[in-house]
Amino acid sequence: MSPNARIVDTAARLAREQLAPRAAHYDRAAANPFESWRDLHAENLIAAVVPVAHGGLGLDMPTYVEVVRALARGCASTAMTLHMHSTVMRFIEALGNDTQRRRYFAEVVRHGRMFGSWGSEPAVSLSRTFLMETAIRADGDGYVIDGVKHFCTMALGASFYMVWCALDGEADMGQALCLALVPADAAGLATDGRWDTLGMRGTYSPSVTFTGVRIDGDALLGRPGAATRLGIVESFSLGYAAVYVGLAEASLEFALGYARERVVKPENVPVAHDPTVQRHLGALVVHLDAARLVLRDAAAGWEGASLGERSALANRAKYLATEATLEVTSRAIQVVGGRGAYRELPLERAFRDARTATLMPPTLDRMAEAIGKGALGLTEAMFKMSGASPSA
Repeated sequence: MSPNARIVDTAARLAREQLAPRAAHYDRAAANPFESWRDLHAENLIAAVVPVAHGGLGLDMPTYVEVVRALARGCASTAMTLHMHSTVMRFIEALGNDTQRRRYFAEVVRHGRMFGSWGSEPAVSLSRTFLMETAIRADGDGYVIDGVKHFCTMALGASFYMVWCALDGEADMGQALCLALVPADAAGLATDGRWDTLGMRGTYSPSVTFTGVRIDGDALLGRPGAATRLGIVESFSLGYAAVYVGLAEASLEFALGYARERVVKPENVPVAHDPTVQRHLGALVVHLDAARLVLRDAAAGWEGASLGERSALANRAKYLATEATLEVTSRAIQVVGGRGAYRELPLERAFRDARTATLMPPTLDRMAEAIGKGALGLTEAMFKMSGASPSA
């Protein structure tokens, strides 16, 4: 077995033995999955994309996608938080200077620190355009941040938050978009603590207000406007697709096992012998196979792909994964019947998680539009930059 295959196997084992038994607890409590993060750290999986030179695993995209998929089969919330954290690691590698890389990668590898990424805002839709109203301004030898962020994943759990904001409150994101690494204990951070959602409750993502939050001068990553020109933003969607596929795989596996084992009267034969059930499950197998194949193809083509190519790869993978996951989690409950609605079984949580997770941008309509434009030769980036020229 190759080293990467062993890493994926480790992720699958953790998902089965550690993450899955806790998933219902984190869901009901709407709490950060701290114990699961510690398990990931013990296997160095929170350093999945941290370069080997800094003590990480340095996984390539195909292996990384398989790891996220495997973890999502046990707990979608844990897999999603790892993916958000790992994407911050990609930004630090690409935009950080040597001092920043040494500092922040050590926080992860040595101490098991988690990093969140906060971009969403109450008055801005990220389905089409990057527009940040949260403002960052120079103040002496540091910076000050003011604004409100929504869906702040891992709030009160991560040690640092990568905050998407606009330099001096400018509207031209092509020139003003900044990524600031804010320590969790920074003064001026306040959350309403409200996270009573349909699903993905273990990602704990309430709103957070920034009021004169001061950070050091070396807390910015790269130059303003650089973050969207790297092809890393697109990896958010690829990782989401991996979470969705893993979630659907677990649901389908449960439905197949139930159909094989459940015996009904008066026929006294397994549910699996019912032609209607066979047709339902057969269709789900094919749809999930398609989503998985496109996901793997996108991951295989990621390295070396241009920004536009990565947008196309991620859109296709996320589009198919979204549709397949919504269908699989819904129809799996139909196959199981009334018992599928009980919380003691994993299907109702999978259905709620799928419906919630697949709301993350870009939306189905936006992805279909972009895929159609690509087929017509009208290519564009996954997200438009508000106030910027089309070439920015």
